Amino acid sequence: MAIYTKEIKSLQHPIVKHLVKLRKKRRYRLEKKALLLEGKKVIFEYRGPLKTLLVTKDATLPTYLEAKQTLLVSNTIIEKISGTKSPEPYLAEVQLPFFSTLEGKKHLLALDKVNDPGNVGTLIRSALAFKFDGIFLTQDCADPYMHKALRAAKGATFQLPIQIGTEEDLTLLIKKNKLIPYVADGKGSLTFLINSPFVLLLGSEAKGPSEKLKSLGKLIAIPIAHETESLNVAVAGGILMHKFQEALWPI
Repeated sequence: MAIYTKEIKSLQHPIVKHLVKLRKKRRYRLEKKALLLEGKKVIFEYRGPLKTLLVTKDATLPTYLEAKQTLLVSNTIIEKISGTKSPEPYLAEVQLPFFSTLEGKKHLLALDKVNDPGNVGTLIRSALAFKFDGIFLTQDCADPYMHKALRAAKGATFQLPIQIGTEEDLTLLIKKNKLIPYVADGKGSLTFLINSPFVLLLGSEAKGPSEKLKSLGKLIAIPIAHETESLNVAVAGGILMHKFQEALWPI
């Protein structure tokens, strides 16, 4: 049984306003060095310290889960902070992960201007599933720590190192780690040889990777029916990552 620090009843409580801002505003997350976790699975599997945990009176908690403060709240407050209909009765504030360096990593996923947070989260989850050991995001990508991205990633965000930087940072990383760049592009080769170490680079559906990033390595593509213009970037990324896993780490 949880030991509650106190009960919050007002939608205007400072903690409620603070957590709503953590969910909505990237700049605020960076300023406070904190983020909001939502849902039972993500919170129960998170292994770092919880600053604040919010639950309803009917929620059950595992004995190992500890928080600096545990607050009892109503479903209305959970819905207000979460911003979704019928959310699970678990919310937590945790420390924003330190931005990682990917130096020395040999199997990377890089995303350029992927601005849909659901796609970013799904790609992070897929990268973990297919044995990639790090992710680079250009600064124009959706924030991997916003609620929609975290929800789609299902906890994978905290199990892989993530670096956010410029095209120049990515170019330098490729040189330092001696990576072979494979760039997903509709004009790329349908058949290609996969070698390691590597970085698989995906761009937005609308424009794809920048011309500068395209020039770094080999353009690759997934064969699709002529009636289909393109694949969702998260779907395409999953297919390509599986292809890399089959080639380099056969089960």
